[in-house]
Amino acid sequence: GGNLSPGVIGEAGCIVGDRPPEGGNLSRTNQNQETEGGGGGRSAGGQAQEEGAVAAAGSRKRPAADSDMSQPPKKGPLVMIHAFKNPPEKDRDMVTRSWEKLSSAILQIFNENAGELSFEELYRTGYNMVLHKHGETLYTHVEDLLKERSMKICSAVEATTDETFLEKLKKEWQDHKRSLRMVRDILMYMDRTFVKQNQKKPVYDMGVHLFCLHCVRSTRVKPRLISLLLSKIKEERAGEKVDRDLVKNSTQMLMEMGKDVFHEDFEVPFLKSSEDFYKVESENFITSNGCPDYLKKVESRLQEEQDRVGACLSVDYNAGDGGIKQVVEHELIGRHMKTLVEKEGSGLVWLLEHRKVEDLRRMFDLFSRIHQPPAQGEKAGLELIEHRMAEYVSVKGKEIVSIPTDVSGQEGKVDHLKYVSDLLELKDQYDSLIKEAFKNEKSFINKLHKSFEFFINQNPRSPEFISLSMDHHLRGGKSQRAGAGQSDEQVEGMLEKSLQMFRFLSEKDVFERYYKQHLAKRLLSDRSQSSDTEQKVIQMLKSECGYQFTAKLEGMFKDINTSKTVQEQYRNHVSQSADPSDSTEGGVDLVAKVLTTGYWPTQQSVQCNMPQEIERVCNVFKRFYLAQHNGRQLTWQVNMGNADVNARFDRKYLINMPTYQMVVLLLFADPSSSALKFTDIEEATKIPTVDLKRTMQSLACAQYRLLVKEPKGKEIQEGDKFTFNSAFQHKLIKFKVSSIASSKETSEEVQASRNKINEDRNPQIDAAVVRVMKTRRVMEHNLLIAEVTKQLQNRFIPEPLVIKRRLEGLIDREFLQRQKGNMKVYEYLA
Repeated sequence: GGNLSPGVIGEAGCIVGDRPPEGGNLSRTNQNQETEGGGGGRSAGGQAQEEGAVAAAGSRKRPAADSDMSQPPKKGPLVMIHAFKNPPEKDRDMVTRSWEKLSSAILQIFNENAGELSFEELYRTGYNMVLHKHGETLYTHVEDLLKERSMKICSAVEATTDETFLEKLKKEWQDHKRSLRMVRDILMYMDRTFVKQNQKKPVYDMGVHLFCLHCVRSTRVKPRLISLLLSKIKEERAGEKVDRDLVKNSTQMLMEMGKDVFHEDFEVPFLKSSEDFYKVESENFITSNGCPDYLKKVESRLQEEQDRVGACLSVDYNAGDGGIKQVVEHELIGRHMKTLVEKEGSGLVWLLEHRKVEDLRRMFDLFSRIHQPPAQGEKAGLELIEHRMAEYVSVKGKEIVSIPTDVSGQEGKVDHLKYVSDLLELKDQYDSLIKEAFKNEKSFINKLHKSFEFFINQNPRSPEFISLSMDHHLRGGKSQRAGAGQSDEQVEGMLEKSLQMFRFLSEKDVFERYYKQHLAKRLLSDRSQSSDTEQKVIQMLKSECGYQFTAKLEGMFKDINTSKTVQEQYRNHVSQSADPSDSTEGGVDLVAKVLTTGYWPTQQSVQCNMPQEIERVCNVFKRFYLAQHNGRQLTWQVNMGNADVNARFDRKYLINMPTYQMVVLLLFADPSSSALKFTDIEEATKIPTVDLKRTMQSLACAQYRLLVKEPKGKEIQEGDKFTFNSAFQHKLIKFKVSSIASSKETSEEVQASRNKINEDRNPQIDAAVVRVMKTRRVMEHNLLIAEVTKQLQNRFIPEPLVIKRRLEGLIDREFLQRQKGNMKVYEYLA
């Protein structure tokens, strides 16, 4: 009287027996199994039915409607479920049949007979083998088959001649890859599941590996392959035509088999053969050719090798260290850099002397490839060039700055204009060379500057000569090269170049001393060509060395401008004064320039007996000035003045001359002074002997001989006599008689100048020490010396011994003290 609930028969089947217990019902069961890979499996229930599961003792009836299911179940027979006593038998020949099917298909694929194969069926066969846990068997069988196939290909390749060897290997490799791709497709399920789970090589990679192991790397193929490839490359380098595609395919094959295979089997012997080839070739070529020809050959070879590697080899020419690029560059360039630079008659010095810009640029480009020294104790590429260039520039510079000496060892006369002009020419030459040939490399520029700093400071008179050269241009002198006057633009250009030489000076304060003297002469004699140019030079010096360097120079210009105002006031005072003592009648017109003592390079007051008419007008100006500036003191610097003198010889002349010459010449205005001895003139004028001798030389022995000297000669002796030259004639009515400058400073003058410079330096050293110690408070001796030197290097380089002496002085004056327990440490005292 009961109903059976609908059920699904499981894998083992079920036997339906008596009714269920009272109040119970047979529950619905669902034991369906889903299998992986749609279309390849069946439901578990279906499989059980195929294996003969039976249902008994009862009937299966589906309820008529869902409403019936909600009704209370009626009592029925009990249901008992039992498993099969014996599992169903499996198909034991399935693996053998599947592999025979797959192996036959794989062989047909390798034999290029795959046109009639069903790849869907083959895929399902491989899929079922893996699904039924036979992946290991399938993988092993495939591996054995590919190994056998690779060995067979090896035998075929081995049997070919050298002429067809590479072509045969190329064809077999391409066919093998194509076949492997098809095999990979039908065994794709194995690659996705079994291979991945067991961390084995995919089918394609396994096939490539087996081909490499049993064919390419076999003892019968590998030596011939590498030998033929290297032979082809050697023929290419020798200029013969080879099949680049064939070589490319062969090296590409090795690269596809793995970078380690390519490196070990081909790249290592290739690099060794390249090294041997270029070593022999470079040795032969460098012994028979000069540096320019060798560099051209190397440049060509490097380009050929780069093109060859790109066309024939499966490597990046520029990649990595130790590759073909480094090998070729080392053999062609690195090993021979020193030889090329020092090669007699064609090396770097010869190229510099003959200004071979193109060859120098080529050397720069090639040597720049060598970043590391080729051997211990040697220099890298560019470092070698710049070092040798600096040495050569230093030699040329020393030739310019060296002072010539005569047979007796006395220093000869130096043309300061040529001195500076040659330095500027050398600087311009190598500036343009670095720009055109060496690509304005910063290290080359720095090396050139260091060379100039070295040899310019070898000559202690370099500051003086540079100042004299600038003085020449600021006076509007003729160009050294053109021999004609210069425009303002040319003058500014020469001054800027001269300031380049100034930057190389280590004793800039010495230059300041000479420049101040020359500027004073220009300003006091109104010989400056352009006030604007003078101001530009001052601004350039200020930007280079700071305000302190030019403060006194700017003060000199201020004095000149102030003196113009004072002169106008003086003229008004004289013209309006009713005091007879202020009268300037007598034909003397005084122009006085009032100078501040600290700004100008004034000397100690020199006594000189001025003519009475000059002395009187000087006193008039002195009274006028002191009346306006009470408390000041005026000291006449006679040696710094000049005068316009009206003189009558064959006709009237207006002669401009220094004050000393005017004083001497006015002695001969007295008709009673027909002839005067040197001693008489010296006693009458009180001019110092050295200055008086130069004055007499300029009046009696120079271009304008206003006096006659007896005996004749260029040197002035104390017994010489001088008479007025009434026969003097000149085509110009107005001209200038300059004083004769001393040819060079005497040893006493040099020492006096040096002492004066050292005295001026001492306060600067003291100030630098105090500035540093005020900031640091405590400092060790060597560090203090270094810091003080750094602060003063824009003006001069102080000697450590001098700084030490100044430190002792500051300790005595209680600015500093030594630290207790450590005498090398200084402490600042507030």
